[in-house]
Amino acid sequence: MTDNNRDNTEIILDGIGAAEQDRSPDIIPTLFVCQGRTITEYRLMGRQEMGRPAYDSAPDIPVFDRFVSRKHGFFDTEVGESFYTAAETTNGILYKGQLLTPGDRVSLKDGDELIIPSGSVSEGQSVILIYVCTEARLDLWHEFKQASKDKLTGLYGRDSFTVWWYQNCRKKDYSEAVLFILDLDDFKQINDQKGHNEGDAALRLVADQLRHAVRYEYQVCRWGGDEFVGIIPGNTVEAGNRLKEISKRIEKYSSYGGTPVSVSIGYVDVKLPGNLYDMAGILELADKALYKVKSSGKRGIVCYKSGKKKEN
Repeated sequence: MTDNNRDNTEIILDGIGAAEQDRSPDIIPTLFVCQGRTITEYRLMGRQEMGRPAYDSAPDIPVFDRFVSRKHGFFDTEVGESFYTAAETTNGILYKGQLLTPGDRVSLKDGDELIIPSGSVSEGQSVILIYVCTEARLDLWHEFKQASKDKLTGLYGRDSFTVWWYQNCRKKDYSEAVLFILDLDDFKQINDQKGHNEGDAALRLVADQLRHAVRYEYQVCRWGGDEFVGIIPGNTVEAGNRLKEISKRIEKYSSYGGTPVSVSIGYVDVKLPGNLYDMAGILELADKALYKVKSSGKRGIVCYKSGKKKEN
């Protein structure tokens, strides 16, 4: 989150009356975590640990930054109030410009910021945590989240997707899951022969079909260009069948008056690399499966399994 964004936030909120800035009784206290252009949110209930996830464990509020300690601190939410307690960390955390010492406990008010410094400007951006407990400020931050989406497709980008996966990968819903990479076939040809408007329409159609095929919008993203990445719960057979359905729907709906579109898909069991947090490793295997499709004539689906690629 840039300084300009933070300044705009304060300007907008200057218009909120004092009564509105008190805690809204029907609003669950929420923490917005800002890392660069990525904004994620967490509902605060009871005691929740905040820190950097490890290979074998994940805190309640995971923050993926090398300047964040495994156990950076704790949020305690009681009736009508939330508190933050600082733990012993390498890089510390700032509250109202002051560095908290281990054991310090502060009462949080609507709009309060906690900042985890990045060490120096050249080393990266600080992580900013914003505490929200009023309807007006909650609506505002939801607007900021929407603004972080890809403008053309309305999907989240790779950073938001990656953070979502780290946040959810150990949940029961994803005890079995695959990661897929979907690529539009001959996309450059569509742009060159029919124009960029047709190319944009094809990207939006694919994005719409992916969005409607998943339960949560964070499950899919526009990775870049004409590539989309997502998570499908289930084993490789179940997920493969769902990906076939998605592929067929894309071809079906693109043929209705627009430019016919086909896709190539490579996917992999997320557990195969041996580390659920190894996004680069998972993507590498899915990309190898995608390469197999592309080199075999496109318009197909391939699963990467146990060191070999299995055609679906």
